[in-house]
Amino acid sequence: MISFDVSVLTKARLGASLTLNVDTGPQSLTDLKVNFLQGTVQAIRVPDGLLIQGIVESQLRLECVRCLEPCSLPITLELEEVFGLPGANQRQGVTYVVGDGGWLDLAPLLCEQSWTAIPMKPLCRADCKGLCPQCGANLNCESCTCERAQIDPRLAVLKDLL
Repeated sequence: MISFDVSVLTKARLGASLTLNVDTGPQSLTDLKVNFLQGTVQAIRVPDGLLIQGIVESQLRLECVRCLEPCSLPITLELEEVFGLPGANQRQGVTYVVGDGGWLDLAPLLCEQSWTAIPMKPLCRADCKGLCPQCGANLNCESCTCERAQIDPRLAVLKDLL
């Protein structure tokens, strides 16, 4: 959990702020695995709650879509979200709320931002050769002796004419 005690801000005047240092090692953000989370976040008291702004660097542990090997993806998360205060009437569109004891849990926000930072097809490297479709060999590590030319069986008779 990436939680901070922001109880001093829940009753503070508008504009009061608190700097939160995020620095954690390997952990899980629900279904995502991260190697680290590092950055600085400002919590600012606004009329609707607490405005959370900051930049957090991270590295996600993913699986390459071509070779299925584990890989790491560095990401930068730019946070800007309003957290509602406990017990207050929440305005439309407030997704996150500070806990009853004045604890701010950044994990749901970081998880959401991390999911949006993942490319559609994560690769271990740009020139990943992937797996052989016949034998399943990882072509980045070894070569295989499978026949590369796939001939449509309906056209196989024409091969004899060549």
